[in-house]
Amino acid sequence: MNRTLSVLTLVAAALLSACSARASTVAAAPAPTSTPPSPPACAKLPAGVLPHSAGQLTQEHKGVYCLPRGQRVDIFLTARKSGRWQPVHIAGNGVLAPANTGVMTAPVGVTPAMFVGTTDGTAALTSTTPSGGRWKVTIEVKG
Repeated sequence: MNRTLSVLTLVAAALLSACSARASTVAAAPAPTSTPPSPPACAKLPAGVLPHSAGQLTQEHKGVYCLPRGQRVDIFLTARKSGRWQPVHIAGNGVLAPANTGVMTAPVGVTPAMFVGTTDGTAALTSTTPSGGRWKVTIEVKG
């Protein structure tokens, strides 16, 4: 009986050691850190067709595009059966400024717009059609 009691005491001590070792291992594990979501990466602008343009966008483009500060982006929204696009509207606290080549005449049914990146930041460009069509692109200007 004495021997059985000694064995049981040893087993109990081993179990307690194992449980306390696991508890300390779990407690010692680093807590996961939460990182704030990073803003979406901007994509390279599609190649432009006009001289001195950083790129060109149409009604087919969506998403976020990069524009180097001081460079110009050209926009050509072509009318469909849904009607002519309204002038492109800028929201972005002076990040983009309207630009003009001085020589461009848009074809019938095309709504043109040109903007130069004036300061680092983000601007939204939007337009609509009379039938409810919507176009929106975000431009990220970086120095």
